[in-house]
Amino acid sequence: MMKNHWLVPSLIALFAWSAEAREQELPAHWFGDDPKSKVVIDYAPWDFVLRSSVLLSGPVNREKAKSEVAYVGTRLTNKYKTRTILAGNKFHYEQFRKKPELNQNLSVIRQSMQQLPSKVALNTLTAAEQLAYWLNLYNLVVIDEINKVYPEKYLEDFVTAEDGLLQRKLLKIEGVELSLNDIQHKVLKVKFDHDPLVLYGLYQGYIGSPSIRKFAYTGENVMRALQANAFDFINSNRGTYPAGNNFLVSSFYQRNADYFPNFQQDLRAHLEQYLKPAEKDSLQDADTMYALIDDWMVTDIYGTRQSFGGGSSVSISNDDVPYLNRFPPELLKYIVELQRRNDEALGTVTVKDLEPEPPEN
Repeated sequence: MMKNHWLVPSLIALFAWSAEAREQELPAHWFGDDPKSKVVIDYAPWDFVLRSSVLLSGPVNREKAKSEVAYVGTRLTNKYKTRTILAGNKFHYEQFRKKPELNQNLSVIRQSMQQLPSKVALNTLTAAEQLAYWLNLYNLVVIDEINKVYPEKYLEDFVTAEDGLLQRKLLKIEGVELSLNDIQHKVLKVKFDHDPLVLYGLYQGYIGSPSIRKFAYTGENVMRALQANAFDFINSNRGTYPAGNNFLVSSFYQRNADYFPNFQQDLRAHLEQYLKPAEKDSLQDADTMYALIDDWMVTDIYGTRQSFGGGSSVSISNDDVPYLNRFPPELLKYIVELQRRNDEALGTVTVKDLEPEPPEN
């Protein structure tokens, strides 16, 4: 009888391990590469979406926003974190909510990206081209999925729940169902040997995550872009913050602690690579780092800053952009720019997946 009690849990564990092992099996050619490959992926449609929808936050600094006050006729204000609200690039989610055709175009691009590995084996690409591909696909899916729930403002449950954005099987690549976590942990982490720099390409839609770029990643720009994202994140209040004898860091690092096996030591060494020289002393002198910084507010432009009440209407109108809404004055010039770009005519979206260079004679 005791023997049976010992066998049953063991068999259950064995079956569970076997199921997990089957789930983790990914095509071997996803992990090879060709350093001499001339194959280049063209992301022109995705690049257009980003260039016309991303608002740059400007040079990195630790500026805090002013506390918002209630407008005339109401006591309502937006509850945002003044220390982090200004950090990171913003995305024009509101425009996608108003124009369904924009979401239709995203779906076309998403499908085309998913089909790319079926047209050309990933191991015929350079490692940099593969990294750009996975990051672009990851970020596109994040934006496409957030569009489905916007104007939801606070994304913690949406992103991190057991059946949330990162866990759900949202993709199918060469017959393999993948979640965003699968891309990060089963593909990128393995392929790029736990390199924490890859983390800064994983936009997750909230202010406390790495920024969405204003252009698509490519094999040529991906490493420079990730380094720029790392510098931006680490030197902004949403990434790190000196606090007396201690040093606060983003909870994003805690959630990705497997990139830093000795969390305190490894993360310190990583941060020192990108911190501005004037702030390295604060990190070196800190007794302990605490992963206490978070900001789960969506990185939109309209919803997080829209004013309430009827006493502060501001009208924008020029030859190109007629628009009427209520916004804090500091956002008006940016909204004009984004409105102009997003009102450009939309044609049929196709993705020119490959553009290999002609063979040398």
